Amino acid sequence: MGLPLHSRIRQKIKNALNALLALLFPSHAKHEIIPTEGIQRILVIRINYRIGNILFTTPLLRALEHRFPDAKIDILIGAKYPAPLLKSSAVQNVFDLPRRLLKNPFHLYRYIQQLRATKYDLVLNLNSGSASDRGAAFLARGTYKLGFDVPGNWTPLTHVVNAPSGSVHEALKPLYLMEAFGNDANDFPQKMDIALSKEEKIQGLEELKKRLSLQGYTWGNKEKIIGIFRDARFEKKIENTWWKEWYLHMKKLNPDAVFVDILSPDVKEKLDDDFYTLMESNLRLLGTILSQMDAFICGDTGPMHLASASGVPTLALFKASAPTLYGTLGTNDRSLTLQGSTPEMIATQITQHLQSLLPASQGLVD
Repeated sequence: MGLPLHSRIRQKIKNALNALLALLFPSHAKHEIIPTEGIQRILVIRINYRIGNILFTTPLLRALEHRFPDAKIDILIGAKYPAPLLKSSAVQNVFDLPRRLLKNPFHLYRYIQQLRATKYDLVLNLNSGSASDRGAAFLARGTYKLGFDVPGNWTPLTHVVNAPSGSVHEALKPLYLMEAFGNDANDFPQKMDIALSKEEKIQGLEELKKRLSLQGYTWGNKEKIIGIFRDARFEKKIENTWWKEWYLHMKKLNPDAVFVDILSPDVKEKLDDDFYTLMESNLRLLGTILSQMDAFICGDTGPMHLASASGVPTLALFKASAPTLYGTLGTNDRSLTLQGSTPEMIATQITQHLQSLLPASQGLVD
């Protein structure tokens, strides 16, 4: 079928505009090491509106915090609701760029003034293929501007590195920007991490205890607490009939496990009467609660990345997309492909993986 006509027209206009801007503002960026002395203010640009793509910035954020321990980091993203996921001791501000600004020239002008109010020592454009990211990097004031070396770039970058070749996970691609400081991408942890503090994990444990206790659960037993999330976008969504068959086998293999159905505006009822339920719109608080479970199982969706970034062993079920590019990255995580596997086979694989981990221990915190 292909793209609809309006999408093809918009793409052609975008390509023509990019070609014109590349002609007017040719790149003079260098493949050189950036001097790191005096880098105290950093702006990271990733204008996106999806939870997973925002979490994909966290490996780079942790790398920057390690490489520049005294620096303060600002981040420019698309929507406001994922901003708490980027909270850390080094992150000072998380700015969002609502889509509605593009329809209001006066508010957009005020926003651009705010963006240009700070002079940064370093500006990083994480997605050189995004017109909005390029535009923000163009407007931001920075001594050094860093991005990937791509054809037709019109952002006035001062330094570039080569984009990684081959099949590289989307969350690990930004780490290659660290080559501009004399590092290797593999010098830093290869995982997503929302940097939960010990105090937050304690809060997460208390919240999990409270919410399950209100549903009649007696805390203090040694069952594994397993969370699941059944929603996903479009072709990634796994039907409830599959989940129900999977649960029959999973419960038989794990008779003492406690299952918690994470509900959402699109998933309002629990899968089975045996399930406990949990709903939380504050994404960071949800992450603290998930961090205190023994495992989390879901499809390819934002909460999967949130669970992995929170540190809970995450079992991701892939129906459409490629796990090598979008799978989980935690040490105790696994990405499983549904194609060619029955619900019983998946339940067996998950059970075997859970048995290979440390025994269930309520009161994890860590």
